[in-house]
Amino acid sequence: MARNGNFVFVGGTEGIGRATALNVAQQGASILLVARSADRGAAAVDAMLTAGARDAAFLKADLSTIAGAAEAATAITAWRPAIDGLMHSAMSAFSGKTVTADRLEFAFALQYLARAIINRLCSDTLAASGDGRIVHLAGAVPYRMAPPDLDDLQFERRKWGFFKAILTTHVEGFLFLDEASRRWSDRPIGLYATGVASTKTKAMQDPAMPLIMRMMGWFGTTPEKSAVNATRLLLDDKRPALKAAIFKNPKAFEPTPFDMPPQEAARLWDITTDIATRKGVHLP
Repeated sequence: MARNGNFVFVGGTEGIGRATALNVAQQGASILLVARSADRGAAAVDAMLTAGARDAAFLKADLSTIAGAAEAATAITAWRPAIDGLMHSAMSAFSGKTVTADRLEFAFALQYLARAIINRLCSDTLAASGDGRIVHLAGAVPYRMAPPDLDDLQFERRKWGFFKAILTTHVEGFLFLDEASRRWSDRPIGLYATGVASTKTKAMQDPAMPLIMRMMGWFGTTPEKSAVNATRLLLDDKRPALKAAIFKNPKAFEPTPFDMPPQEAARLWDITTDIATRKGVHLP
């Protein structure tokens, strides 16, 4: 891993993503921050340069839509011919069921689908580095706690619930990373999720969040503490022995296999391909 290489942080203008990006910037890396707010993006770019980044840039993107995620991926691959690390931490405050412009449930669109689209469209650029690493920020949710209903991913038949929707996206991300490790078995790409405890971020304390989430954020740890494992995953000279793993305990750097149902993972991969294709985005 080139500690002063090229790193992309989707959702890196605030919270844990920003804290991780600052740690990486201190190594003299090139940083690309992808998020919604141009004002926050400009401030974050300045912070990266002050921290020691070789260079830093901001990419404004609407990750709630398929087109927006695909456009972000196109811009990322145009930014550098090779990417050493790609971290996802984007989230947004909401408390009720919201349907996107693509008629997708919002949590699914932002916290699962956008990540999957960007990862797949950037896979060649990650592999070009010789040691590309994808890091998903997530809650260490067991599959049995929130198994996705692959026949009703948009909660059209089931009753929507905030925690059901959010927790399911974490598991969907694990299914993606596990399946990618099989489909990309011959590619130099590590696929990781790092579990974090409740963290005091602006998103967690946003009034649009349910009260219990705001309380969890208020009493949560700092973004800097939650960024420790993600920083190691991006910067360690050698990636973990496991090509794909989750780091469940934020206080320990201990990789564990995802151990997701392979048939479910393969089916979700194909569903993701179909959803994107219907909007004119063709995923490798």
